[in-house]
Amino acid sequence: MPKSRYYQHRAGRHSLARFVLLAVLLCGTGFAAYKKYSGSLTWGFNPQKLVADSVLSGKTFETEVREVVSPRAKIKAYLFEDRTNPIISVSFLFKNAGLANDAESEVGISGMAASLLTTGAGDMDRLQFSEELEDRAASIGFSAGRDDFSGALLTTKAEASRAYELLSMVLTQPRFAPEDIAQAKAERLLLLKQQQERPERVLALAAGKALFGTHPYGRNPLGEAGDIAAVTREKLLEYVRNHLVRSNLIVGIAGDITPEEAGAMLDEVFGSLPESGRSAFVRTAEVDFASGDKNIARVLPQSIAQFAAPGVARNNGDFYPLYVANHILGGSGLTSRLSLAAREDEALTYGVYSYMSTAEKAPLLLGGFSATPENFSRVKEIVREEWRKMGEKGVTPEEFNAAKEYLLASYNLRFASIGDIADILTAMQKEELGIDFLQKRNDYIRNIKLQEVNNAARKYFGNGKLRFITIGNEGAGKE
Repeated sequence: MPKSRYYQHRAGRHSLARFVLLAVLLCGTGFAAYKKYSGSLTWGFNPQKLVADSVLSGKTFETEVREVVSPRAKIKAYLFEDRTNPIISVSFLFKNAGLANDAESEVGISGMAASLLTTGAGDMDRLQFSEELEDRAASIGFSAGRDDFSGALLTTKAEASRAYELLSMVLTQPRFAPEDIAQAKAERLLLLKQQQERPERVLALAAGKALFGTHPYGRNPLGEAGDIAAVTREKLLEYVRNHLVRSNLIVGIAGDITPEEAGAMLDEVFGSLPESGRSAFVRTAEVDFASGDKNIARVLPQSIAQFAAPGVARNNGDFYPLYVANHILGGSGLTSRLSLAAREDEALTYGVYSYMSTAEKAPLLLGGFSATPENFSRVKEIVREEWRKMGEKGVTPEEFNAAKEYLLASYNLRFASIGDIADILTAMQKEELGIDFLQKRNDYIRNIKLQEVNNAARKYFGNGKLRFITIGNEGAGKE
């Protein structure tokens, strides 16, 4: 095998696996959707029609989610059984094992572990492991988020037994070969250098420091050069032993698998993990909205902005009313207030948006835009104006009804794959949304009252705590 192929192999990203899974899925509704929306050379994308006509928009999730418990280790998981296609998806996360929980002397180690876990297991090296996954049309992947460490397995029913064995080996017998660690270090040092060359990354890091200060949320997720150099095989193994443990584990399973099979899989894959470990405590962040706007002065063709304001936790009673208000302000794409004012009416930017972040230690309202230097100040002014108007006047009945209609019709579109469903099962447990959330979610939206939305708008958009962090030619601040 050519050397180049060795370095291009990435576990979970294989052409054969994708081809096999795509072939299976196209036997269902995929081809009909393809013909309907792309059968003409003059086809134009119509998201409203896509939402209205989608089979998924009418899906009611009549199949109930079940809680399964493994017979031996008593590991719990949510299961959505779906025999439509012979595919199984397992989504899992380890709470409090993400980037914020990295020790101060080991910043970035969770991310490095995520990138290295699929570079071999047991007696198999990187190449052998990735080729076995490819041959079996399976994928395994990991990622280190801000709060949690997550993973996923996708496999066909026919190859499930071996796929479970491979995932168990990754979690309990990671190889962490010296040559793979050296390569990962080199890649991360290169990424560290590239961060300073990409304005959007410079801005993201500056925003983290400006808002979170010394809190772990303000760290560079890669760590610094010294952190990267200090990583050893022993430290990676210690990270796995202390963080990838059963007491922190949440699992969601979806696809062609029975409760009995799911219970056996849980024991096989996760039953040999340690029951508990050690993890650094992360305090609630004290977000700095009082220091005023910050600009990093650079000569750029497009200045870039990020903005932030206090948000709300996922299980807070204000979540759904604020969700609707934000959708109207900046979460609905080209039809949002921000986009209509800055893009459609004045043609100042290609896009401006806002969204809700439910990070565990600091829930926020966030957003951003980019614009040429001559238009940048005006777009920033528009964002402030629309933010203030939302806080003072709230939303109209027409906006309220249109937003609810869209949010109801579009919700199921996010479950385009069995992997999406497995992911939401994991999130349902982490956020304590209830086992019947898939059946009840649209009722939560349907039952929101206009006054509740306007009360939330007044509370979260009218508090005067909107802060901008920008990079470009506009602004008086200096880097």
